[in-house]
Amino acid sequence: MKKHSIALLGLGLLTLVLVTAIVVAAQTSAHALSSPLTPMAIHTKDVSADTVRALDSVFKNIGYNWPPGGQQSIPPLMLAELPDDFDKIRDVDERRELFLRVLLPIVLIENQRLREQRELAAWLLESGLPADGSLTRDWLNELAKQLRVRGDLNEPSVREKILLRLDEIPPALALAQAAIETGWGSSRFALEGNSLFGQWTFGKTGGLTPNSRDADATHLVASFPDLRASVRAYMRNLNTGNAYHEFRTARAAIHAAGKPLGAYELAGYLHRYSARGEDYITEIRRIIRSPAISALAEASLAYGTKVLEGNERSEKLDHHG
Repeated sequence: MKKHSIALLGLGLLTLVLVTAIVVAAQTSAHALSSPLTPMAIHTKDVSADTVRALDSVFKNIGYNWPPGGQQSIPPLMLAELPDDFDKIRDVDERRELFLRVLLPIVLIENQRLREQRELAAWLLESGLPADGSLTRDWLNELAKQLRVRGDLNEPSVREKILLRLDEIPPALALAQAAIETGWGSSRFALEGNSLFGQWTFGKTGGLTPNSRDADATHLVASFPDLRASVRAYMRNLNTGNAYHEFRTARAAIHAAGKPLGAYELAGYLHRYSARGEDYITEIRRIIRSPAISALAEASLAYGTKVLEGNERSEKLDHHG
């Protein structure tokens, strides 16, 4: 029975990747940031709001309450950018709460995307490689390229490296780092460039100049078309950057031990994320254990379309409310 179930799972995943590959092949270069495998089980909903008041109305209309209670409680909402007046929220606790409400669904959705990719890649790599030139083999090749993994897919070390770099980021860790890097959403980089994690770029365009940058420095803080792009770039950074090999190795060891990924533990491997080193890790861990974020330990996405019904009007609210 077990072998039969695995075979059915494999057939379902194969069908999924074939359909996805056809869809991806039809996409234009405007979607270059998108992954080769788009989540198929989650019906995400784009929402927008020019003001904090309008955003609050959007959440109320959808029934997105805070703090979330139990599992399957976070609607899969995609807010493109923070309201223009987000930094004008005077109440610190109110700003923190709203920031977490905005960011948590995006982090959960991106983790779901990584989870689907990982499950499919693992099945394809372990059950026998698809033939050269097939849609599934092309997908694997593109995935390896995105993960900066070179070499022959037939080599066990190459397969191991793909799975090492294709994994989730604990939501509490992502939320804590975003809180630090943006001042809970109030920074200029967050409001003007949708930049949530302080990532640098050395290109002449595509970023914002830090006010406190040294005179001889050339880096910019990377800007993004929307908040989701920033979250995705952050996760890719941790999953592929040379500075975070220890982080990925520790994460793989936790998986091998059959334990859940712990944000507090994995934060200890991010000493190279900031020039502050150990002080940065201490701050991350303090925020992870704060009541605002520790209360989200069991939060997960609500599936289906019912959670999104009735928000067609509210998602278009502007500053007139």
